[in-house]
Amino acid sequence: MSTIVPRLFRVRVPGPEDGPDFREVRTLPAEAADTPATAALRTGVMYGLLCLPESDVERLAHVAGELAEHVAGCVLSETVLLVTDYHRGVATISVIAPAGRIWRALDPGSLAHVTSTDQIGVIPHDMGPSAYVQMKAARP
Repeated sequence: MSTIVPRLFRVRVPGPEDGPDFREVRTLPAEAADTPATAALRTGVMYGLLCLPESDVERLAHVAGELAEHVAGCVLSETVLLVTDYHRGVATISVIAPAGRIWRALDPGSLAHVTSTDQIGVIPHDMGPSAYVQMKAARP
């Protein structure tokens, strides 16, 4: 299921106080073999529709797939929420495990496509644990 949500919809992820310009929230099964590929595909579609440079879209898609797999592997949860935001040159990918319990530490910095210029973090979200990666991605 995919939902483009109104700008004021609040999912607690790093970002501007009044919400991002663009946000998509997608529910994915945590333990499905194709979850990383689905996360990568949905992220690529969203950022591609925003006309970001192809190299940025490709890296964002890789990060989303890796982050979804990482959170699903570290948190006991039936589903994960993939939240993709874009606001004034900054793309944020968050994966939230609703009602999940951490059994292995979340470390988004360990992902292969995360670079030293990206901001990363873990948020003990009210809904469940979450991890995020934020990177610069300017629209032409």
